[in-house]
Amino acid sequence: MKLDGVPNFHKVTDNLYRSEQPTAEGMKNVEKMGIKTVINLRNFHSDKDKLSGTGLLNEELDVNTWHIEDEDVVKFIKIVRKKENGPFLVHCQHGADRTGVMCAIFRIIEQGWTKEDAIKEMTDGGYGFHSMWINIINYVKKVDIDKIKKELEKKTD
Repeated sequence: MKLDGVPNFHKVTDNLYRSEQPTAEGMKNVEKMGIKTVINLRNFHSDKDKLSGTGLLNEELDVNTWHIEDEDVVKFIKIVRKKENGPFLVHCQHGADRTGVMCAIFRIIEQGWTKEDAIKEMTDGGYGFHSMWINIINYVKKVDIDKIKKELEKKTD
């Protein structure tokens, strides 16, 4: 898919899209195509300025590329499960690594994919995964999916 101002833009599902860091113009184009919420996975970078003048909802999760946390994955899945706030766009700087791991775990938990298939899409799906982040691949291999599912079942506000 191509959308001006939204590099590395791809459809994951009808309710979830992924990309690299969008520009301000890109945010307006995202809104025009019906996306309602932008999920920013970047540390030290807010989308607030780029979202100015749009009606897009803003979710910011500070995800460390070098150390993926279960709690970040749980927060991401909980956000995406709020269908009334979708469709969603999830992004990081390159739309490859942090975005890739979130989409991989989404595929496993929400769509029943195997870890192997999710890793293959994450690394070889044409999103530009950086092989130096072997820790992300190892995270997906070792993550306790049942533990994540239990966390997702807990009631929150």
